[in-house]
Amino acid sequence: MKDNNVFVVAQKEAADHLQDAGFLVLLATYTVIVFASTYMLGSLAHDDNSVLLSSINVKMISQFTPLLGIVLGFDVVVREQKSGSLNVLLTHPIFRDNILTGKLLGSTLLIAAIIIFSVFVSVGTLLVFYGVEIGYIELIRIAVFTILTFFYAVIFLGIAILISTIVKNSTDSLTCNIIIWIFICILFGAILKTVVAILTGQTSNEGILITQLLNISPLHHYGEAVIGRTDLSFMGVNVEPMVGGIFDTKYTLTQCLTEFWMNIVVLIITPVVLFIITFITFLRKDITL
Repeated sequence: MKDNNVFVVAQKEAADHLQDAGFLVLLATYTVIVFASTYMLGSLAHDDNSVLLSSINVKMISQFTPLLGIVLGFDVVVREQKSGSLNVLLTHPIFRDNILTGKLLGSTLLIAAIIIFSVFVSVGTLLVFYGVEIGYIELIRIAVFTILTFFYAVIFLGIAILISTIVKNSTDSLTCNIIIWIFICILFGAILKTVVAILTGQTSNEGILITQLLNISPLHHYGEAVIGRTDLSFMGVNVEPMVGGIFDTKYTLTQCLTEFWMNIVVLIITPVVLFIITFITFLRKDITL
């Protein structure tokens, strides 16, 4: 019965999002961005790497994918609380953990479906317009990239749902999430360089302090693991990588995973930690109107 409750909530959560006009607009916009960026990069010459892997605009994906997690999670709890749905649900034989687990499951499955679809859009664009050949090695790296992108998006879903359990209304939740997205995905590198330069007079991108502070950002771990870039934010820290992440075909996938295992672990562990904190916060929350 408990598992059935979770799946019912998950199904309803996914259905609600798919019927939401704002989410559908974002999904269409995201698909167009993926298609256009892949098409533009695919028209360029790539002499040192796989055309398929080089044509995936990782920077663009890293900046817009978090919005999927934000839109799916920013009002998950606060919306239900304000409408009184949580109180109604809890009058049925369903527990708080069932509700939150179902909502998390529905949102994460939706994110997985969207990311897989966007990868098909990228690969399909290259196949249709440029006749790019796809090898077994490339498919494996694309699969790993898809998994890493999923965990990267789920981090922002976790942040969004956590904020949704804390704030009083959906507007505050959305505002907080957008500020976090702008800070992490757009301005983090530029702000970091400026602050470090003011405090230490150090302007080198390879400074120890900058390197350590970059570890705060999930964008850093995602960029390093996929293409070896330490920072993908606007005017961020630019250091030429020795290994170009999992997309660097000069190295075996095993070598790449060994080189960036810490970044991958952070991408996997971070959403788990966020979900645990969210569960604790939600179970202790007063949801009465």
